[in-house]
Amino acid sequence: MKSIPSHLPTLLALFLSLGLCLFAGCSGGSDQITAKTADEKASVPAAPKEETAAAEETTDTAAAPQSSNAGQGEATTPESPEPAPEAPAPAPPGGNGLADHAVSEERLSVVLDNIAAELEAQNLEYRSDLGQDCSGIYHKIKDLIQKRIKDLGDKSKYTYPVFTEDRNTRQIANWYHRHNNLYIVKDALADRNKIRPGSVMFFSRTDEKFNGPDIATLTNAEVFQHDAAAGKGKIYHVGVVTNVERDEQGNVVRYTLMHGRNSKYTASRTDGNWDGPGGYGKAFAKFPFGNWNQQWVAVANIETPAN
Repeated sequence: MKSIPSHLPTLLALFLSLGLCLFAGCSGGSDQITAKTADEKASVPAAPKEETAAAEETTDTAAAPQSSNAGQGEATTPESPEPAPEAPAPAPPGGNGLADHAVSEERLSVVLDNIAAELEAQNLEYRSDLGQDCSGIYHKIKDLIQKRIKDLGDKSKYTYPVFTEDRNTRQIANWYHRHNNLYIVKDALADRNKIRPGSVMFFSRTDEKFNGPDIATLTNAEVFQHDAAAGKGKIYHVGVVTNVERDEQGNVVRYTLMHGRNSKYTASRTDGNWDGPGGYGKAFAKFPFGNWNQQWVAVANIETPAN
């Protein structure tokens, strides 16, 4: 029997030690690999969630304006929308020598339209000798309205021009002026809301235009006739408003005038100048709220308080 070499036990011990080291090293490496994999997974960011349509709308700055705190880390709320601009207020009626009417405009309009219809039915020719010219028709309307509306016919409350004393248009205007019931028009567009049912409208001579005329220019008091050389007595026509039309803001845009017209037409109602079609627009552009080619220069209430 052969003897075991003396170095064999040493080799076996060496191989056993190497095997144990190799086994221990593999276990440690596995733990390290597992830990490394977990760390890598943890470092990968999560996939972003999809935004909803609602979220997109609320982040649209045009749809939802941000407050001045936006970007400061505080929750923001949409600013309140700016209020819509207010509609222009209508110019106030009356004032500057004109009082409010004694009765409602609605009642005045109904009564005046009835009076106008009665006069139209009479086919009154334009004749000054019969009191059927423009100033004569004014006097007829003035007399009739006192009979139709009891309060306006009360002499203790109201007074009026007299046909035999205040016969022509300039005398009528001067009478109203002396009784603090005449407004001289400065700007026809700005003064348009002084036109109401029961307004006595005064117009200048044909195709003559004035800027801020005074009472002397309009009436030529004491003489009450047109004086071309002196530039006085410019009032030439008169009529009474039976009704008006207003826009959404309450501003007058159109009115109807009852008057003695001229030798071609009997006394009847017509529309004063307004921004309408054809000839209306052309006349309005030159003489706003006038009587065709006659400038609107003054206005009075048909009734005047007696005191």
